[in-house]
Amino acid sequence: MKKVKLAVTILFLILSTYSLSFAGDQGTFLIHLKTSLDKDDAQICVAYNMIWAALKKGYNVNVLVDADAINTFKKGWSGKDDIEDYKIPNSLRKEMALQFNTTLDNTPDTYGNYLKLLNNEGAKFYINKAYLIVAKIGTPENPLSKVSMKFFKPITLQEMVDIRTSATYYMAY
Repeated sequence: MKKVKLAVTILFLILSTYSLSFAGDQGTFLIHLKTSLDKDDAQICVAYNMIWAALKKGYNVNVLVDADAINTFKKGWSGKDDIEDYKIPNSLRKEMALQFNTTLDNTPDTYGNYLKLLNNEGAKFYINKAYLIVAKIGTPENPLSKVSMKFFKPITLQEMVDIRTSATYYMAY
């Protein structure tokens, strides 16, 4: 009987250690934003939902802002970008609150607030530095000079390759 108890205890410890080593290690989700709000507002809005869903499921989430999507975050003459004050429909907010098990008060009301929530929840945002410079949105010294979200990290083309090839899962919008 002592051998059975010892075997069960050892098996329990092994299984507990095994399951703990994989807790929160779901892999990395890369969300690649390529389409601007002006071209198709559904793409970028759905991407935000997928970022939040992946975070809620325990994935590490990297977001690569690239190509025309960069223009969505470019500050205009008012000092704001195209999406910052873009309202989230109340019906979508209610559905997100339900799906993400939160209250309506904890669900963002604008896409600017949504982006900040995603950053605060742990999503890491990267932006194509070469495009910023070529499109004169930034300079080599200050690549984010005309970008609204200062938590975006400008990265090189080689770093973009590294982020893409290291991702477990990839989605493009």
